[in-house]
Amino acid sequence: MSVDLAGAAADFLRSRRARGYRLADHDWLIANFLEFLAGHGANTITVPDALAFAQAPAGTTRHWQATRLNVIREFAAHVHALDPGAAELVPAGLIAAKTTRRIPYLYSQEQIMELMAAAAILPQPMLAASMHTLIGLLAATGLRSGEAVALDLEDLCPEPPVLTVTGKYGKERLVPIHASTLQALSDYQRLRAALTAKAPAGPLLVGTRGNRLNLNSARAAFRRVANTAKLPTRPGGPTARLHDLRHSFAVQTLIDAHRQGADVDARIAVLATYLGHVDPLNTYWYLSASPELMSVVRDRMAAFGQGGRS
Repeated sequence: MSVDLAGAAADFLRSRRARGYRLADHDWLIANFLEFLAGHGANTITVPDALAFAQAPAGTTRHWQATRLNVIREFAAHVHALDPGAAELVPAGLIAAKTTRRIPYLYSQEQIMELMAAAAILPQPMLAASMHTLIGLLAATGLRSGEAVALDLEDLCPEPPVLTVTGKYGKERLVPIHASTLQALSDYQRLRAALTAKAPAGPLLVGTRGNRLNLNSARAAFRRVANTAKLPTRPGGPTARLHDLRHSFAVQTLIDAHRQGADVDARIAVLATYLGHVDPLNTYWYLSASPELMSVVRDRMAAFGQGGRS
């Protein structure tokens, strides 16, 4: 065999990361796979060995087994390109694992106002102001809650009104904000200065002690806020979450596009960039999140069926 698998693994990981891939679990999974091969006296990659490694952890979910196999499949393809005799190509789909998404709680504009009002009366004044602002910010921008609490004051540019947001995998994007959102953030900073008796600095949103607002604390506070607002629940439906403000923003954006007769696919492409989605398929998922958007899917299927019969 002309390929050193350990060296090929290092080259594979270095090459993928140079192209922007995060590869959170690849290092240790590939290292464990090479140890697995060595333990079996194997010095080439075969499909049966890849499957055996992926399925070896007893009691793990098929989703995790599929994830393990996918990592080895990508690595095997890299080795195969170097020397076909050193690795077999591992076919996709050998371990079926459907990814299920949690049904979002879609807030109406009235419910968002109720949540903001409930947040404003939390017993801790600083937390109340921060949660009131956080809810409004998420509803107006569709940011991830983790992105919002990670913002610093320097990430807010007033002219033109824009936020510099650091999203998944450390990728930065510019998020334009409405003048009313900028005004709300400015009002919050003035209230913050009055409550803490010092000029705002550092994080954009703070907790009760003046430090950066903790995401877990924000989620816990939101549960109290949602209970106070007494949002209706549907039988078997989801409970309200802070993150669902992002889903509500995305769905409402697509509903507006549909009602205006705009090109939904074009709007999805823009929305994917705005939301910081790495894969646009994550944005297309929103078409199934509301009955009105499902009508778009039905219309497309009907049009496709008619085209196929013509």
